[in-house]
Amino acid sequence: MIKDFCKTAIIVGEREVSYRAMLKRIELYAAETEMAEGDRTVIFSENREGWIYAFFSVWNNRGIAVPVDATSTVDDVAYILNDCRPRHLWCSASHADTARSAAEKSGVEVVLHIIDELEKADVDEGELKSYSWAAEDATSLIIYTSGTTGSPKGVMLSFANLYANIRGVCDGIHIFNENRRTLILLPVHHILPLMGTVIAPIIMGGGVAICPTMSGPDIMATLCRGKVAIFVGVPRLWQTLYNGIMKKIDANAVTRLLFGMCKKVRSRRLSRIVFSSVRKKMGGHIDFCVSGGAALDRDVSEGLQALGLDVLEGYGMTETAPIISFTRPNDIIPGCCGLPLPGVECKIVNGEICAKGPNLMKGYYNRPEETAAVIDSDGFLHTGDLARFDEKGRVYITGRTKEIIVLSNGKNVQPSEIEYKIEKYDTQVKEAAVVQDGDMLRVIIVPQEQWVAGRGDEEISVALKREVLEPYNLTVMNYKKLMSVYVYHGELPRTRLEKLQRYKLKDIIAKGSLPETKDEAPAAGDEHLSQEFMVLKAYIEREKRMPVSPLSHIETDLAFDSLDRVGLQGFIEQTFGMHLNADSMAAFKNIGEIAEHIAAEKTKIEVEDIDWHKILMNRTAVDTKLQTSSLTSLWSRLLRCFFKWHNSLKVVGVENIPAEGPFIIAPNHQSVLDGPLTMAGLGWKQTSDCYFYATEDHVQGAVVRFLAKHHNIVVMERRNLKSSIVRLADVLRHGKNVVIFPEGSRTHDGNMSGFKRTFAILSQELDVPIVPVRITGAFEALPRGRRIPNRTAITVEYLKPVMPDKLLSYEDLAEKVRDAIKG
Repeated sequence: MIKDFCKTAIIVGEREVSYRAMLKRIELYAAETEMAEGDRTVIFSENREGWIYAFFSVWNNRGIAVPVDATSTVDDVAYILNDCRPRHLWCSASHADTARSAAEKSGVEVVLHIIDELEKADVDEGELKSYSWAAEDATSLIIYTSGTTGSPKGVMLSFANLYANIRGVCDGIHIFNENRRTLILLPVHHILPLMGTVIAPIIMGGGVAICPTMSGPDIMATLCRGKVAIFVGVPRLWQTLYNGIMKKIDANAVTRLLFGMCKKVRSRRLSRIVFSSVRKKMGGHIDFCVSGGAALDRDVSEGLQALGLDVLEGYGMTETAPIISFTRPNDIIPGCCGLPLPGVECKIVNGEICAKGPNLMKGYYNRPEETAAVIDSDGFLHTGDLARFDEKGRVYITGRTKEIIVLSNGKNVQPSEIEYKIEKYDTQVKEAAVVQDGDMLRVIIVPQEQWVAGRGDEEISVALKREVLEPYNLTVMNYKKLMSVYVYHGELPRTRLEKLQRYKLKDIIAKGSLPETKDEAPAAGDEHLSQEFMVLKAYIEREKRMPVSPLSHIETDLAFDSLDRVGLQGFIEQTFGMHLNADSMAAFKNIGEIAEHIAAEKTKIEVEDIDWHKILMNRTAVDTKLQTSSLTSLWSRLLRCFFKWHNSLKVVGVENIPAEGPFIIAPNHQSVLDGPLTMAGLGWKQTSDCYFYATEDHVQGAVVRFLAKHHNIVVMERRNLKSSIVRLADVLRHGKNVVIFPEGSRTHDGNMSGFKRTFAILSQELDVPIVPVRITGAFEALPRGRRIPNRTAITVEYLKPVMPDKLLSYEDLAEKVRDAIKG
């Protein structure tokens, strides 16, 4: 608890606010909002100093705080105002117009207060007033979370619920204390950052440092300036941090060796000594990293541990304020959510974890029936999550039974909420169902029969995008946007009680409901279209593997995500010599408009139409000197023996390998083990005659470059792709063999991605057969991020050679090989 009122409570940039100054400003904010005990006050603002004052001022007045997402739309805020009927609303100046419009739309009479006006006001830091919050069983918070009815529910949390969480992580465990400052980074309207980065650290006297944005430089600067000891984040943040560090470690053979040693030894002290620079760059004071909101990848957790960073994972819900279980600092097990919070009882019912304890909510605001649906007569909350316990009672979450879609950035999406809004367009829509595709949302729509009369499916799809999806997308936050529509004629699968059977939805799409359709392209052909459009069309069709017309929209037709937009931005800059902001692309009505904008603003246009036949047949351009090394065969033999012992390696289809070269070996790419695995069925001379094709990214550092030079590796130069392919052609002309991984990079999930056409170009133009190779088990043995292979069985299967066919395009030949490997 607070002992020294002169101690710093809040750090914002260069500004430091003492506990005394903070409490005086809380008094100032409280004086602005007279209320009766139990009155509700909405706080609608981005993370900032004044948010804290407004929040605690509500408790100072014995009221109930209702935090609202700062990115909420007018409709979102209006719903909450209408549901909880607050007396006051605190908002930042930048959100005032949204707040006023929401109040007007809801019809609720609410007094609006601007946070900014008092945030830095001068205060008399004299004697503090004595006050106490409401009784422990009184409601302290109402946090809105999506429900199964298509509208958000207000979770009522008492002071007792919050105290149970605070005691659990402060008494005995001592995660939060007066000597540990916490970083405020995540939006504090969520219960995890509200409890973990505002309430607990401020009450326990450690204080907070507010990060202005979620950018890397701002995070590092705030960690250092604030001497932060506790860093709370979501899994995607930790994965980004880990990947950034590992790029630097992987670039050096010594650091790779040290990392592998630390990961194997698992000594916290050793890791902190070896990788002291990691903690130093993060301010040098980090004691704990806390991950919540979604499951953290096991490899990321293990990797951060090897770097000397303790990651405490937790499991919980808004309804439990939020902790159900969490890992203790001396008992960190990657993939485990730790022991239950003290005083919390957990049990498994039909695979579902249920929890009961002093942290359990009072119920959903004004929704007794929905409260009774999740809290049984014995007082246990049915979480909707599948779990198991180990022998010590630790919790492991194994799956989800709830309908909520959880994206990798930690955002929760309730599909029924979106379906409810889409079905409001009842002139066009009879039924709607939302499905997840990676980090994107797609919707199946059953159109109204009257509305579709006389229209074809393609016309229906285009009309739905324009009349339903685009208007809807303008009203919601980015992660709730719908990226494409599937038209379905029939009835969506439902139970006798009319509940949607979601597990059947993907089957509807797979069995031929209309997928992603192209817009109506002009019938006259492409000759009248601008050069700028044709260049964009070629790029997008190559990258997205879907047809593009001038009317195609970046989001609703082509399903561009943020990475796709960044890629297109880079292409436009390189090709046309102009800058187009990636985030503004969706504002253009279609690709045609983007092309028109480029035509008006471009400073150049550089597009190469590559004639591979002419280039590869120009023998005078070939001057590659081949250096064959027997070390390749030696290492291949040694590694094959290791894989047979460690992974029960099985090699089949050796009879399909041509007796003499040249030929191209094209394997699927599951892991870093694939190089030597591909050689497992080849003889000594065949192995010596094999040359690998690698990108510059894979050949970094003096040691790796030396090994590449002496192990038959042809390095692809990004700036001169043509030269690299010519060198490979020369290898084949010398009667040697080439190994190319057509996917370009390792799989992320064990599934094959699209095949690039380099190997098909060489095969077609040089009349060289392709030997497809199917590798299975390597992903499970050594997925991305893992350094030591598991003892998983691996099979390498050489398939019948695919012969070049002049009637096939490069793309068709590449797809033919991919289909053979896929089986």
